[in-house]
Amino acid sequence: MKISIKFRKKIYSGFFLLSVVMFLIASGCRKDENPSPEIPPNTIDLDLFSAKLKGFNLQGKFDVFWSNNGFSEEDFIVLSDLGFNFVRLPLDYLAYTEWGDWNRILENEVTEIDQAVEWGEKYNVHVCINLHRAPGYSVNKSGPIPANQQVDLWTSKSTQDAFVSHWNYFASRYKDVPAEELSFNLLNEPDETDEVNYVNIMSAAIDKIHSHNPNRVIFVDGLQYGNELIMSLKNARNIIQAIHAYEPFTLTHYKASWVEGSDGWPIPFWPMIDISNYLYGPWKPEYQSSLGIEGEFTEDSKVIVNIRQVSIESTLEIRLDEEVVLSKSFVCGPDPGEDWTEIIQTQWGYQNISNKDYSVTLPANDSRLTISNAGGDWMTYNRIIIQSGSGETTIIPGDNSWGSEQETIHIDADGKITNEDGKSLILSNLYRKLETARNEDIPVMIQEFGVHNQTPHDVTLAFLSDLVLIFNEFDAGYALWNLEGSFGILNSDRGDCNYESYQGELLDRDMLDILKSSGF
Repeated sequence: MKISIKFRKKIYSGFFLLSVVMFLIASGCRKDENPSPEIPPNTIDLDLFSAKLKGFNLQGKFDVFWSNNGFSEEDFIVLSDLGFNFVRLPLDYLAYTEWGDWNRILENEVTEIDQAVEWGEKYNVHVCINLHRAPGYSVNKSGPIPANQQVDLWTSKSTQDAFVSHWNYFASRYKDVPAEELSFNLLNEPDETDEVNYVNIMSAAIDKIHSHNPNRVIFVDGLQYGNELIMSLKNARNIIQAIHAYEPFTLTHYKASWVEGSDGWPIPFWPMIDISNYLYGPWKPEYQSSLGIEGEFTEDSKVIVNIRQVSIESTLEIRLDEEVVLSKSFVCGPDPGEDWTEIIQTQWGYQNISNKDYSVTLPANDSRLTISNAGGDWMTYNRIIIQSGSGETTIIPGDNSWGSEQETIHIDADGKITNEDGKSLILSNLYRKLETARNEDIPVMIQEFGVHNQTPHDVTLAFLSDLVLIFNEFDAGYALWNLEGSFGILNSDRGDCNYESYQGELLDRDMLDILKSSGF
């Protein structure tokens, strides 16, 4: 049975007072004075829409197995009281459908979503409904799935039809809810497909949604787990692209129980810089590259490289200008020897953990260091330290993605690390994405970010401070994952946080102040 939620007519305060005026300019385009006749004009100022949205993800129906208790009015009261105006509701389709029949939607389960939408209207909190686990795809592989639903969204036409059908259901159910109160986020963190296929599937859902309410704002996650902009959607009607900001992953997900191997990562530091922690050898010629470091390096300076992991065998090589000043070979095997703190045997061979320092004292003054893997498969490093006199520069790589090339970085007299253009390498990947979005006139929102509670609290706060500064510079709205829990501001169970008592909960006031630092 379909229902239509009735909402009171009222004058919105704060964000909504401004938003209603801007959103309902039906004759205008967002920025183009003469839009192409093939592309209907947006009825909403999408940049303003995103910029004003600040809030959290709520996990009331996030996972049918362990987080399916519905939503709480108290969460909306807290959000409103603290000055926030946005919630994203990541849903598991199994939580609102009959087990084994995703075409049968359970009315009693969906009414819990209805209730959240109504609370959003009551407390001036915009609600965004998201399919976190959708028919045929989820970034989270936990929990069993009915045997007849173990199919692939990207290749199965019947699964794609089910995906569109679910969005058609929500679009019809909430068609009368104003656009300034409700939006949709189609699919969480897609990865295993190409852009053409992805856009085709998302477009089918977009068309169905807009057939019910053409003003509905729809958020579309970028590929590569919400990390890449979708250029082919840049002019789509009432579409905002959703970005997730979890880099560097070794900081944000340190010791996260659901991330294999994270319990062995080094304790995070901040700042990290956006360079790869991989050194690929000649066995990986398609990726092999060297890290160049330019600066003023004096005789008797010490270069220390802390090696993280080695696959099969590798050779760490450090050059001063063109002279090899250190060459250290590693061969993995079952014997710990002097190099290994942990033995790891995989289907590809031994990939052992070192976490040990290897160093060299420079024999002369020069201005360029090169660090590479001169033989074997691949290795990773935790940090590079350059000690000169009383000064010390620490380089901690923040990019642990597979296949990233190394580059040349610069260290100035004050120890600041930049790229060849002189731009900071702290959070530079995110900065470039947001800069591209601005230049290409692509509206964006940061719909997920945060730091798991095992990262030291002072590191977490320093990282989030820099992150929110970038959000604010680009006027991007954002939603922390989550409100309450290991990433949140409430009851996050951090052992090194001084909590404040707030409405019966434990509040991380320092994190809250950072989130509100834009002064909204």
